[in-house]
Amino acid sequence: MANNRKVMLFMTKKGLFLIIFCALLIGAIGLYATHWSLRATSTTEFCVSCHSMEKPLKEWQSSKHFSNVKGIQAGCADCHIPHDNDWVYVKTKITTGLKDMIAEMRGTIPDAAAFEEKRGEMAKRVWAEMEKNNSATCRSCHKAEVWDIYAQSEKAQREHQRMESENMTCISCHRGIAHFPPEFTEDADRAAGHLHELAAKTADNAAALFPIAEIEGYADSGKQKAAARIFPSTALKVLAGEGGMRQVQIEGFQQEGAEQVIYAQHGKRIIAAVINDPMLENISVQGEFRHHEASDTNWRPVQFSAWISAEHMLSDVQALWDYGDELNNAYCGGCHAVIPAHHYNANQWPAIVNGMANRTSINENGKLVLTYYLQNHSKDVTGANHD
Repeated sequence: MANNRKVMLFMTKKGLFLIIFCALLIGAIGLYATHWSLRATSTTEFCVSCHSMEKPLKEWQSSKHFSNVKGIQAGCADCHIPHDNDWVYVKTKITTGLKDMIAEMRGTIPDAAAFEEKRGEMAKRVWAEMEKNNSATCRSCHKAEVWDIYAQSEKAQREHQRMESENMTCISCHRGIAHFPPEFTEDADRAAGHLHELAAKTADNAAALFPIAEIEGYADSGKQKAAARIFPSTALKVLAGEGGMRQVQIEGFQQEGAEQVIYAQHGKRIIAAVINDPMLENISVQGEFRHHEASDTNWRPVQFSAWISAEHMLSDVQALWDYGDELNNAYCGGCHAVIPAHHYNANQWPAIVNGMANRTSINENGKLVLTYYLQNHSKDVTGANHD
């Protein structure tokens, strides 16, 4: 009996050991398989193997994150999966990764056209996540605490210092780095349609008019002689009417040495109208030149009258500003966080818009309206609403 108990005890211990060993072996194999699968499915080769990734692959291959003078490449996982926290890493793989695989199997993005339709939606989702985690994937390579900020360009120094002081994050400015930025034009298109609807309803007896596009001014109601080019948002005081024509008065300022141009405000290069040379003598001077300290230039108040077509006019400029705001969101917000108009002064905005507009599909009139919206709401313009 004693021997039997010893044998049973030995067998029980042996079985328990075997069970523990097998459990550990299975656990080790499972852990290795999990680790291997996480690594294997995080490679750029795996990510771009999906049909829907053909377009973003080509965009990435043309970016600085693919090829640069330092030979450092950032792949899909480097930018799209945070590595600073193991739990966040696994969570991202499980949630986002599985979601993307299911979408691929369902054929959610079958071709390039479908990708373009969803580009804005996908970009917003990625930007929101990066805002939430303080651009963790960017900071895994670009560490603000160790960079030599004085080796950067003056603009980069200024913006990076502003980022720290205003609690911004990398993705606030650096959008469209590895992939083409989207343009959220739907709201802007709707605003443009609404703008034209309002212009079509402008009353014939309106006392003031505001052009929604650049227009021609004439010396007479018969349009026999061109007098000036008048720009969007310029306030026009109606003096008389004749059929579909209106005689209007422009009030503004001349800069000494540039008498052909009438500006909307003293010292601010917000162009209201450009007068044709033969009509310069018709400009009515309303006062003496006054010095503008900031620009070290002299300005005087003037008036000018011209005839215009009553079409494409608003009696309230606010609708034009609403459209300008939508243009700012649509065409500027795809590359960086939308910069509020009051961030710069009126004389700075035209160069900024001209420098950026070629990177978008905005048309010439849209660019004009955007410029005037930003100038008229800049930090140094009298009466601008900076809310």
